[in-house]
Amino acid sequence: MTRPRILSGVQPSGALHLGNYFGAIRRHVAMQDEGDCYYFIADYHALTSLRDREALAIYTRDVALTYLAVGLDPKRTVFYRQSDLPEVTELAWLLATATGMGLLERAHSYKEKVARGLGASVGLFTYPVLMAADILAPDADLVPVGQDQDQHVEMTRDMAQLFHNAFCPNEPVFRIPKAKIGEGARVPGTTFEKGQVLQVATAIASRRLDDGRLVELEQYARDFRSMLAFVLGGNPESVLRSTEELEVLLAAEHARRFPHVDVLERALRVVAEHPGDHVASTPRHGGVGLEFYAPLDRVLFLTKDGKRQAAKMSKSQGNTIPIFDEGKSLKKKVMGIETRLVDLAEPLDWREDIVIQLYELFATADELAAMRANYERGGFGFGRAKSALLEKVEAHMAPFRARRRELEADPGVVEDVLRDGAARARLVIGATLERARAACGLGRRR
Repeated sequence: MTRPRILSGVQPSGALHLGNYFGAIRRHVAMQDEGDCYYFIADYHALTSLRDREALAIYTRDVALTYLAVGLDPKRTVFYRQSDLPEVTELAWLLATATGMGLLERAHSYKEKVARGLGASVGLFTYPVLMAADILAPDADLVPVGQDQDQHVEMTRDMAQLFHNAFCPNEPVFRIPKAKIGEGARVPGTTFEKGQVLQVATAIASRRLDDGRLVELEQYARDFRSMLAFVLGGNPESVLRSTEELEVLLAAEHARRFPHVDVLERALRVVAEHPGDHVASTPRHGGVGLEFYAPLDRVLFLTKDGKRQAAKMSKSQGNTIPIFDEGKSLKKKVMGIETRLVDLAEPLDWREDIVIQLYELFATADELAAMRANYERGGFGFGRAKSALLEKVEAHMAPFRARRRELEADPGVVEDVLRDGAARARLVIGATLERARAACGLGRRR
């Protein structure tokens, strides 16, 4: 049976952490047994947000060292740097000539950044085209993604079909990939999810106002913020503890204030920083999609039942534990994990505790059961739980740290691996590009 070709990329955007390891890297290493893997370091993609050449070089090398240290085998896996294969960017241009702007405007990454008021470069807007080229160039069968990330693969499939329709309807050039859905572990950061800014993502359909005008979107966002302030001011914190409770109150007030606006969908999320008053809008069938931000007058916890929830481990939130951290630095991060303030004798609620959620990533079923029993019995304390977690992190990551030190001792090993990977990838990617050029009538590359 032919092994599937598996493709994935990782962006060099900073020191990789436990969230990256348990969320994706460990899964990538395991998939070496499931198919022929092509993994690349997406340094071209990084340029949409990273403008520091020294940092880019450091982060790129760090990604390579990390993957090699935790188990990637460059003899079994084609491991390369994106920028070493300009054939991919040429293919991206060919795809772009057949791709409509409407498809790109629907990309979640573009919409989210615009909603945050960030400047949208052409590179950011066309990001999905380069991503499609990354996937199609090596003839990938499967692209591992999380449940909420399959849009990338769907857009790639759309672009491949658009290219075929435009240039070669009877002789397809590209292998159409499939998403390999499989969530890695949701790794909590060292802090709880909380913030004082509300992100509003909504889709509305407006009926004509009494004077015949349609709803003006910037004014609607201003009125929504005013409505939010009114709802918050009229309800004590004991009543309003989560976004779910806030949504119920807002829905009732919205129906009273905006009888001419139908809400097709709405999602609320609490974030830490206010990116500005910009309103992002996108066309929707039957209406328009909006994303904007509004200040809160209190801290809300993003939960379903009023209990605290751990924030996802993320560099942007500053709540990470780097994979190769050790010694005093690692101890400081683990012992500094946010916990509730409770009396030592009281039982601890492990269902909303960050320490035990991280411990679960390393522990056996019996060890986890014993730790939960300690929490429920009382008299255990978060300090002892953190010490147990620290021991687990040290033991699990020690072999990876040792392997990394070996790799770092040979300055040329990373470049040798990436150059060899690029040469092997070029054999496949070059053939794909030649087929695409021929379909467009460009002839062979010289």
